[in-house]
Amino acid sequence: MYTITRYLDRGLWAIFLSVAMLGCTSEEEKAPGATAASEIGRPLNDVELPVSLRTSDPSPGTGAMIEATVEQLRFEGQPVITLDRGKVPDAERSGGVIPKLKAKLNAGHASLNLRLQANIPYETVALALNTAKQAGISNTAFQVRKTGASKEKGWIVIKGFQMTSKADDLPTLPGTEAMSWNAFTDKWQQVFDGCRTSKSGNCAYVNENVAEGGTLRMELFASGRGVNVNFFRRGLSREQEQEEDKKRAQQLAQKKEDFLQGRITKDEMVEALLLGHPSTYALFQYRYQEALTGPSALSATISPVCSGRSCPLVVTADKITHFVRIASMIGAAFPSGSQLPSIAFEMPWTERPKPADLKAFIEEQQAL
Repeated sequence: MYTITRYLDRGLWAIFLSVAMLGCTSEEEKAPGATAASEIGRPLNDVELPVSLRTSDPSPGTGAMIEATVEQLRFEGQPVITLDRGKVPDAERSGGVIPKLKAKLNAGHASLNLRLQANIPYETVALALNTAKQAGISNTAFQVRKTGASKEKGWIVIKGFQMTSKADDLPTLPGTEAMSWNAFTDKWQQVFDGCRTSKSGNCAYVNENVAEGGTLRMELFASGRGVNVNFFRRGLSREQEQEEDKKRAQQLAQKKEDFLQGRITKDEMVEALLLGHPSTYALFQYRYQEALTGPSALSATISPVCSGRSCPLVVTADKITHFVRIASMIGAAFPSGSQLPSIAFEMPWTERPKPADLKAFIEEQQAL
């Protein structure tokens, strides 16, 4: 009897363990991400949204709603593709778009409304935006929450966004006039003063020797734990740049001749030689924390150039930069109540053009 009872007890324990294991596969214990592309993954909690100092834009209303955790991208609540730690797998992308997502989008959608986990990489965001653009959608909205511990949600609404490659120095932004390089240099002192309101700011000192003419490329750039407000002089042809270099060489030769003829002092000649090439860019760098507290130095840096107008702006970042950096950076530069610029998002998978004559290019850079 003892032996029979012992085996019965073992049988009962086996049944008990089987039932218990079945219980472990309930919804409460399911892994965070769906294991199959057709299975809906966990919902995105509001606390996982990116934070921003801009949250008060009007709700975008009806539009194509995209939600993404680091495990899955969904359209209107239904799975589209599985993500690999937020990254779009190579098999799910083609020519800078997500084909399965594009098949669900059309120009009838008023906007692409993005509800994304904060640590989704920028490349995934740019792929979704470019997919929407290819489908004829020109407006987008990012759902965000206020900075700090607040769970209060809001939107950053961007109308008429464009996509641009790294090869485009000056992306086309319809309805927005290009700004001259000197629109920045004329305000350089005010921009510098705004940057200096940050304890972590690395601010480009005002240079009185600035290039004249050309077009302004203004960008917000995020990388690692840093965010930048950058100003570049663009819009000149190769021939125009060479003509400027020739003119600069002639000016220096004239200064040397003036010294030899006694028309200027040695100190004046040395000053002219040390002056160097005219400035064609200025970079203002901050730690990411600067984008989390208002009023932000990013706003103080960019407002002297952009205040009161919809200025053209490029938003860009490294491929792996978390989306929260981009949302926070935009909100810090253009907080609630301010006018948003016309924005072009740079596609991080594109490449910058290489010089036709690399050797000559290196020699020119070494001569600067």
